[in-house]
Amino acid sequence: MHTASSEHAVELGRRLVDLLDRRNTLASTRAAEIDAIARSIDRAVHALDDAASSAELMRRACERVAELCSADKVVISRLDGDRIVPLASFSADPDTTPALPAEFDLPAGSPEEHALETNAVAVGSHVRAELREALGVNGFTVVPVVVDGIAAALLHVGTSLDGAGRHALEVFAEVLGGCFERVGLESRRDRQDALLREGVQRWTGDTDFDAVTVGSPDLASAGTEQDDADRRLLDPLTEREADVVRLILTGASNSTIAAELVITVDTVKSHVKHILRKLGATNRAELIAKYQSTTR
Repeated sequence: MHTASSEHAVELGRRLVDLLDRRNTLASTRAAEIDAIARSIDRAVHALDDAASSAELMRRACERVAELCSADKVVISRLDGDRIVPLASFSADPDTTPALPAEFDLPAGSPEEHALETNAVAVGSHVRAELREALGVNGFTVVPVVVDGIAAALLHVGTSLDGAGRHALEVFAEVLGGCFERVGLESRRDRQDALLREGVQRWTGDTDFDAVTVGSPDLASAGTEQDDADRRLLDPLTEREADVVRLILTGASNSTIAAELVITVDTVKSHVKHILRKLGATNRAELIAKYQSTTR
């Protein structure tokens, strides 16, 4: 501009002002889009908070993903090895209730495989025959749902999302994985508590337990003593180690514990080693004996 003629300099100045105005407009628009996405994610996440079961959580997740991604159709599936098993679907059309898709093998080189390998959103243009009725035929987006560090489910959305939409879906899937873990832990603890009492009964030979009626003072007292014993035993442990101990006390094997907690057998062995060291026991039998001594 310093070397331009006065007339040319004025024109360059106008162009510069125009570019600055466009940049500011784009920045404002982008900020508004980000704010809208953040509020949409917040609404979607709040809808998951009080889901009491995995089935309810999946139903709500499909509905909220459809709203979040402005999509008409959504399918959520669990992973069974290399099999994709659809569990719930959603259609924005109130007059349409698509049949749940049939399960199918994880296709090699597919967007699903890419999503699982990268733990990120992937977009596909060719919808598999099993999913066409539930998703449509005009492309789709898929993202894994990670539970306790393992991809446990897939969300299929019946539209091809752009960058902002993909990011919103990734954030939602991450939160959904945490919700599944919470619901799973709650139901797992209920099962473990029942198994724990059965295991203690078996190890101690307490045949009078079944004869105690529900709601009786004896049962209430026994429950309190049991809880106190649990706390004394489990206090030094992490939450996951406590889960492992509860299953050990039922007589569960390492493979059974691994399947119940959705972790590897090697991870179970590592937990058991730490548990024995923390509780001062040399083996499982001694650990069980220590527990029995706290209940007497």
